Amino acid sequence: MKHIHLLLLAFLALFAGAPFRAAAEESFRDKVVLIPVGEDALTSKQSFGFMNRILERAQKEQARAVVFEMNTPGGLAWETSEMMMKSIQPLTIPTYAYVNPKAMSAGALISAACDKIYMAPVSSIGAAGIITSSGEEMDPVMRKKAESAFWAFTRSVVTEKGYRPEVIKAMMIPSEEVQEFGPVKLEKGALLTLTGKEATTRLDDGKHLLAQGTATSVADLLAQEKVDAPVVTAVPTAFEKIGLWIAWASPLLILLGIGGIYMEFKTPGFGIGGIVAIAAFALFFFGNNIAGNLAGYETAALLVLGVILLCVEFFVIPGTFIAAIAGGICIFLALFGGMISSWEWDNVIRGGQWEDFNTVALVLGVPLLKLVLGLTGGAIVITILMKYLPDSVLMRRVTNATVSGGPAGEAVSITRVQVGDRGNAVTELKPNGKAMINGEICEVFSRQGILIKGTPVRVVDIRPFDLVVVRDESPAGE
Repeated sequence: MKHIHLLLLAFLALFAGAPFRAAAEESFRDKVVLIPVGEDALTSKQSFGFMNRILERAQKEQARAVVFEMNTPGGLAWETSEMMMKSIQPLTIPTYAYVNPKAMSAGALISAACDKIYMAPVSSIGAAGIITSSGEEMDPVMRKKAESAFWAFTRSVVTEKGYRPEVIKAMMIPSEEVQEFGPVKLEKGALLTLTGKEATTRLDDGKHLLAQGTATSVADLLAQEKVDAPVVTAVPTAFEKIGLWIAWASPLLILLGIGGIYMEFKTPGFGIGGIVAIAAFALFFFGNNIAGNLAGYETAALLVLGVILLCVEFFVIPGTFIAAIAGGICIFLALFGGMISSWEWDNVIRGGQWEDFNTVALVLGVPLLKLVLGLTGGAIVITILMKYLPDSVLMRRVTNATVSGGPAGEAVSITRVQVGDRGNAVTELKPNGKAMINGEICEVFSRQGILIKGTPVRVVDIRPFDLVVVRDESPAGE
């Protein structure tokens, strides 16, 4: 069957969505999990997804402790707040932040969500003011709203951890007056940033200003906390990095997959379109699954259903459009859902925040944008194929080999065929097949579904790759 590639596509995509991440992962049980937070770690949603999964595993597998080694200028505010409240704060295992050498902005807030903070001998922490993603100045009213909301949940976390809320607030919201924090005098309108020595200063109440102490290394920190356990560093494997790159390229894969499906349906006995679609969608589900998105058995099965419904529309009930519309919806939901972060889906949407429009928009906006880009690109590819592929050398060779059966170089032409011309089916139409029209064997599509070999047919439409025919009910010779 010509379109068997589409079924192969569906099942290969299904198995490509299997949970590869769990394979050959080292257990965290009774170990210290070290999470390096580098220069770019807090600027990528994929990085946050990776860290959230590591924290979930550390809790589930009962690690001895988690240590964040901070060397970051900051990053995404919303993702930081979600990780503070949903991933770090609920942990029952000890958490430590080791600032080596800087934890600025979002890095300072993640540090303050840990049970204890240790500073390297030369280090700094603070300057956690909210800025736009482009770095531009915010509208004053919007700034006040953002600062108020952001400070509310941050206050709940840092208070629970036993830090001084006024210190963290001074890092986040510019001071309206001159303030003093131990040895540090904060000018009006400034944000608080502390050196390692300043952060570990003891105040009159006997407590540290912010950090528990100074450590020369992670090993020194663990020795001071009397944690004797092997340390395992949590970094993305090469396998996971490949998955992240593939997930980033999702719009391109959607574009190729749609173009491949179109070619497979429109070209006679071809196969190249099916192969392209198989590879594109298999990589799509594989990469997004590795990246921690919802691309798994459920979403891949939805894609299978969508492809099957398209086949039903083309081969069983052509012209009704019901199966085609249902199939298109299934494919849309499969691709859209496959790019949604599984952590955000579980902790934000299913966690009860779906009523907050802004929160839902942040979670679903990027996948929707990727899908729109992919679908738009696919539409452009289809337009180009419709215009140029029928006259290409490749198409002439394929048409000749699979439709006319003639020798190479004698391409079949349907330019002499017009709407209303009559002929006979020379193969069974299912609904695709071949018919003899004006002395030429042409690729045709039956609008009335399956027609047996020898059925008289009449051309009702001419498409780039085939002719649309119906049963010819007129008297012979008329």
